[in-house]
Amino acid sequence: MHKEKVLVTGASGFAGQHLVDCLKQDYEVIGLASPRASLPSQHGIIYFKVDITDSEAVDAIVSAQRPEFIIHLAAQTTGWFQNPRQIFDINLTGTINLYESVVTLKNKDGYDPKILYISSSEVYGKTTNPKLIDEDAPFFPVNHYASSKAAADRVSYDYSQSNKLDILILRAFTHTGPGKKQGSFVSDMASQIVHLERDPSDNEMYVGNLDAIRDYLDVRDMVNAYKLTLKADLPRGTALNVCSGTGVKVRDILDIMIKLAKKEIVVKTDPGRMRPSDVPVFIGDNSKLVLATGWKRSIQLADTLNEALEYWRKSTEV
Repeated sequence: MHKEKVLVTGASGFAGQHLVDCLKQDYEVIGLASPRASLPSQHGIIYFKVDITDSEAVDAIVSAQRPEFIIHLAAQTTGWFQNPRQIFDINLTGTINLYESVVTLKNKDGYDPKILYISSSEVYGKTTNPKLIDEDAPFFPVNHYASSKAAADRVSYDYSQSNKLDILILRAFTHTGPGKKQGSFVSDMASQIVHLERDPSDNEMYVGNLDAIRDYLDVRDMVNAYKLTLKADLPRGTALNVCSGTGVKVRDILDIMIKLAKKEIVVKTDPGRMRPSDVPVFIGDNSKLVLATGWKRSIQLADTLNEALEYWRKSTEV
């Protein structure tokens, strides 16, 4: 039986690997990864190393593969303040390169794949109603990464209207789970706990501001929403929040992980880390996603945190 083909950019990243795993039973998956990426060993998955800023290389892949679906995950997420030009080059220009490849083929022979642009909740930034953010909320991004994603989010809408590309925009809120590297709250806390579990002479963890309230999802629930949206019948340019719809204080997240630790850990506040959050409360409204796809959360936060800890317990990076 013929399987429809999905091209996934950013396929070697944290969410990308989980997405490929989610799709591979039902689709033929073609993964695009950065030339610097180490490719995961996924049976039956074809990977290409492509620089998304190289328009000719992107053209060649899209033209050769002609997937029925494209999920555009590739983005520069780290170094928010270090190199804004690189962030915009990858996140904005890379997105335009992908769309221009499709436009060329559409004008040539009518090629019209369904495209999911994976945006970010960070585009909302200091938005006007942070306790219930819907898709019509205004954008006030507070860092270069968020600004670049906001620009690509609006470029995606632009191409859906001006070039009639079949693009849906999915704004992903905070997601975590097994495989997440250091650089986010849950993975940083989990790796610290595992480090202390392995150190018989130390049981003190130092933390900063724990008062921020965030909307957390397991990455596997996140990518399942992407998969369901592939078949959603929605107008071109529609935006959907992918989130739990509930807020949790990061202090409560840490409390759950401390209870799951294999030794008693003492949490101490470090005044040097006590920076106030740019956005103290940040909770999304997922009603549009649920109505369009029937999506629902299947993995509870405590289970996600337990699996994150188990991932770090098996890691050699701690």
